[in-house]
Formats: sequence, structure tokens, C-alpha cells
Amino acid sequence: MSDFVLIHGGLHGASCWDLLRPELEARGHRTFAMDLPIDQPGKLMDDYADAALMAIEGKAADDAFLVGHSMGGMVIPRMISHRPKARLIFLCAGFAHTTEEERLESLAATTGDFFGWLIADDQGRVTMNAKNAITAFYQDVAHDIADWAVASLRPQWAEGFSNVGPVAPYADRVAQVIYTTEDRIIDPERHRKMSETRFGITPIPLPGGHSPFLSHPAALADIMVRAA
Repeated sequence: MSDFVLIHGGLHGASCWDLLRPELEARGHRTFAMDLPIDQPGKLMDDYADAALMAIEGKAADDAFLVGHSMGGMVIPRMISHRPKARLIFLCAGFAHTTEEERLESLAATTGDFFGWLIADDQGRVTMNAKNAITAFYQDVAHDIADWAVASLRPQWAEGFSNVGPVAPYADRVAQVIYTTEDRIIDPERHRKMSETRFGITPIPLPGGHSPFLSHPAALADIMVRAA
């Protein structure tokens, strides 16, 4: 049995894992998920990591797998100094950078359309309208599930995306990288190459878009269990 700590991406919350969690639990594993404080002005990636650590304190095993989706990939490496036995699984995720060169490389792997789809509010937070959210996140998700997912999206303080500092090297803590072949947020080919050059890992592909926990939860659970 393994513990999986599920860290959501930008604009999302813990509910995005609602279809994946039963699949993992049916396979004999425990899951943990929480809402990160992405909607709170002034909170940055380190604060997201602190919130996640607090949510699992005394609950998840010391050797739990920290799973970061999308923006969550910049959060999970910030957790490992407090979880020295934990391993990392990146899912359609950005990689926390350890150098300026890595930061620029990761930025170049983000599709240009993503930033244009964001809408700012008067608190400096960003959201997405339903049409663009489905285009960006849920193009291969069943319509009823996609509508539910869109309704569950949360505003994100924009500086939480942009004001992100480097982290200590963490390649030796990476268990696996999973990407999707039609991802509209992170370029799949660049993502694959970065996985190989940064971590020495050949990542595992899944068909479809940015949210396989909604489009292919059973297949994703099988891959995660194998990675563990």
C-alpha cells in the first residue's frame, strides 16, 4: 500500500481528484487532497507547499508519493525538505526550476494561448471563462464532467504564477513523470525532453488533454501504482 498526496494545479482545487481517488483507493492505496490557498492575494508557491504539508501532517506516511498536476509540479519539490522519504510524481506538470536556464526552458514549454485565456479581477486574481477552460483543460472530458469541473474552478492570485523562485536540486527524488499527448497547456514534446534531460527519466504518455484524472482516471491510477 502506498499513500498518494495529490496537489492540484492552478485555478483548480481538491475536487479535481474526485474521480481518481476512488480508483487508487480501490487498488488498496490511500489518498490525500486539499485546497491550496491559490485564491488568497499574497500567497505564493512556498505558502502553497506549507498549506499542503499542514494538511497531511500526522496523516500521510513519511514515504508518501507527492503527485503534482500542472502548477502542482512547482509545489511538490518545495515539500520534500520536510518529507525526506517522499518521492515525486509529476502529472502534466511544470517543473520547479533550480536555475534561471531551467526557468526559461519551462516557460518556453508553456503554450502561448494559456496566458491569453486568463481574465483578471480587481484583486489581481485570474480566472477563465467556460469555453476557454474546456479548450485548455477538458477537451477530451465527457461533457457533464467537464461542466462540473468548470463550475469547480477557483480564482488564482496571478502573482502566485509569476513570482516563483528557484528550489534546491531534486532530480534524485523523482519517481516518475506522466504527460499527455494532446496537452494544450504544456507542449508534450518539450515536456518529454525536459524529463529526460533533467531527471534521466523516460516519461509515460497517456492519450488526451491536460486533465487525465477526469478523462482516464482508471488508466492513470494504474500508471501511478506502477510508478509507486
